[in-house]
Amino acid sequence: LAFVFDVTGSMYDDLQQVIDGASRILEKTLSRRTRPIENFVLVPFHDPIGPVSITTDPRKFQKDLQELFVQGGGDCPEMSVTAIKKALELSLPGSFIYVFTDARAKDYRLKHDVLQLVQLRQSQQVVFVLTGDCGDRSQPGYKVYEEIAATSSGQIFHLDKHQVNEVLKWVEQTVQAMKVHLLSSDHENGQESQWELPFDPSLKEVTVSLSGPAPRIELRDPLRSVGERQGLTELLNIPNSARVVSLKNPHPGLWTLKVACSGRHTLRVTGVSNLDFRAGFSIVPVTEFSRTREQPIKVPVHVLLKCSGLKPPGLVSSMALVSTTGRSLRFTPVPLPQDRGAAGLWNVPGLRTPSQGFFLKVMGKDKDGYDFQRLSSVSYTNIHPAPVVTVPPVVRVVSTQSALIECSVESDLPFKLTFTKDGVIMGEEEEYFSAKASWEISRASVTDEGVYECVARSAAGVGRALTNLRVTTPGVAVFPLTQSFSRGDEVHLSCSASGSPTPKVHWSHNGIQLIENHMTVTQTGTLTIKDTQPEDAGDYRCTATNEAGTDSQSVTLSYAPPSIYAAQTVVIAEVGRQAVLECTATGVPNPVVKWRKLELGTVQLDSIHGVLHIRKVQESDAGEYVCEASNQAGSSSARVTLQ
Repeated sequence: LAFVFDVTGSMYDDLQQVIDGASRILEKTLSRRTRPIENFVLVPFHDPIGPVSITTDPRKFQKDLQELFVQGGGDCPEMSVTAIKKALELSLPGSFIYVFTDARAKDYRLKHDVLQLVQLRQSQQVVFVLTGDCGDRSQPGYKVYEEIAATSSGQIFHLDKHQVNEVLKWVEQTVQAMKVHLLSSDHENGQESQWELPFDPSLKEVTVSLSGPAPRIELRDPLRSVGERQGLTELLNIPNSARVVSLKNPHPGLWTLKVACSGRHTLRVTGVSNLDFRAGFSIVPVTEFSRTREQPIKVPVHVLLKCSGLKPPGLVSSMALVSTTGRSLRFTPVPLPQDRGAAGLWNVPGLRTPSQGFFLKVMGKDKDGYDFQRLSSVSYTNIHPAPVVTVPPVVRVVSTQSALIECSVESDLPFKLTFTKDGVIMGEEEEYFSAKASWEISRASVTDEGVYECVARSAAGVGRALTNLRVTTPGVAVFPLTQSFSRGDEVHLSCSASGSPTPKVHWSHNGIQLIENHMTVTQTGTLTIKDTQPEDAGDYRCTATNEAGTDSQSVTLSYAPPSIYAAQTVVIAEVGRQAVLECTATGVPNPVVKWRKLELGTVQLDSIHGVLHIRKVQESDAGEYVCEASNQAGSSSARVTLQ
């Protein structure tokens, strides 16, 4: 269960209702024998996001909710999509995600990432409880809410602030285990629709949720006469905005659902049942669900259905691809597997998926011969699996040594691979399925430098990546790159040079070649400085030279005694309150700051990053305090008077 909550100032009333409602939801969830919730996630957002809370303890979740507070003004729009993305990343597959805000999104450009996550996480639903939308529902910042809700079988509820509590009472009923999806339909305009839905005996409860202006719902029992009223429990009724009804233990059979709205609306029909399915996609037939992926690709795909709660002789007879308006796009029979479905796996032969988003609808008969129908919890969109090619951005090699340009390719389809240099193809094109390939230059020279490209082509597209080959002659590396010292220290600076022929090494200090006195250079290139003095600070450069050229690298020696100053030399505090005494120190290396009170002598006081906190000040705390900074180069102090 994830709550994504807008904590701007205008959300104060909503926050109080959500905190109270969350307590009821948790109590209801914990009282059930089958508990659907493993993790509780809370993502408050203002700008920036957080702090995020994730816990398995419902009491801790309640406490984190209680500690939320609104802050700042009521900005419009807000960073809501980033917060939804964080909730999806943190939540377990099949989670319930509720978003509370009164503003549209300013970060709607993250839409693609969020829709991908919804499909990967197979989220039960992302439901938006909106008590405002910045006044324009044609903006992309509002449209992104509609797309996220539609993809996840969620909905948008437009409410007044005093109605948030009503939605939470509905959430209380709907957060439950074994939730299955039966129908999902989104419509741009007002209309009346009629649907025929088979209810099988495993459905213990059916919920019809209609969001839109002037919502009307009629559900007819096949065993009752026309016109006879059906006993529905009303879970939510917000005039001109939303209506949700439920039905316990419906009779098996073909039910008729009529709904109507006077404007743009969404319809969701869900149930509680142990009979459900998951879908996995692959480019070749597979017999293991672990070898499938969560999203289809644009080439013909195979679908592997993993059914739960369906025992032989029950079977899956057909599968349909359904648009977001509920219209059937494609229909395909499902072959009976050799084990007649005993393992719960049903392989649907290769089919082309549409370019627009679609749901999977699975139909069949249960073990007693009753018709059943289930819908995927999310709508799917094709991904375009062009090969993904990676190479190092730069390949460096020493002259005359072997150079290896390595290219890694990830692809769902067979591909052909070529290498080019400065746009010219090298060697022959070779075919792979998924591989690491390399191009080798046996003795690299300056003429081999240039831009190399690895190009992979498959039926789904082209992937490519560039690298630069750099031939260094010679090469130099120094260590460390920066170092500090105190007067009288002995300092060692290492310099290693490579190349062919072996380069000669020399050092300079601040641009002047070293004259050996208290500084010496070994044959391996290490510079030693004995009995260091302040004037030894500065830039030291190691240079290597051979017939092929010159290379150099520098190291910095630093010497700086500390200096320290007080933010306030006099601090006035009230008895019982907190006093904060702050000193800032500089120096190389970074000095350590310590505090003491003069009348206590050398007794050190606890401080954090140079700041002394005295909680619940007493009169006896008044007096002179000293902050002292010290490093290898010396020490410095400052005084602060506490009154």
